[in-house]
Amino acid sequence: MDYLLVVTHVVLIWILAVITPGANVLLTINTALHYDRKLATFSAFGVSSAILLWALFGGSGLVILFSLFPQLFWIMKFCGGSYLLYLGIRQIYRARFDKNRANTTDVHQAVLPSKRKVFFSAFITSILNPKTGFFVVSLFSVSMPPEITVGLMFTIMLIMSSITLCWHLTLAAIFSHNSAKGAYSRISSLVDYVTGGLFAMFGLRVMML
Repeated sequence: MDYLLVVTHVVLIWILAVITPGANVLLTINTALHYDRKLATFSAFGVSSAILLWALFGGSGLVILFSLFPQLFWIMKFCGGSYLLYLGIRQIYRARFDKNRANTTDVHQAVLPSKRKVFFSAFITSILNPKTGFFVVSLFSVSMPPEITVGLMFTIMLIMSSITLCWHLTLAAIFSHNSAKGAYSRISSLVDYVTGGLFAMFGLRVMML
């Protein structure tokens, strides 16, 4: 198979995969709305780093371990689903807590998480998300030649990570803009309840896959 055709397949398929709404997208948007663009940028790097690792798993064949040892996949689903459920419950609790405060924006600005915490939260959310693993497995099974070279594998890894990073940096820029944050401030409680519910729903769906 022509390597240029392989790369084209990867780009098209992965763009569709990345822009599909899910826990990773929701986390970056949520970080941008609640805090600022800088912290949302660290969330974007956390997600893209996890994708880089997933691509390494896919290219090296390590994802086959999940078929050989189904218990590993079950553990990953349970941990990933539980973490997303935790994020959802925490978001709903924070929405209820902030509702009783006079100035919601001040509350969020006063309790800024560290850049490291934001990065690892995004990384863990993505690396424990079985949906991400399914996309990677599908991509490599559909687009990769039977004998993939090391150079092509690393090229694919960088492409997947770069596409993910660009999309999440775009989300960080859009939803940290003053107009987006202004709209959010007017309906912050509703948005927090909805995003919390979505996180919880994603978590339950992951555990039931």
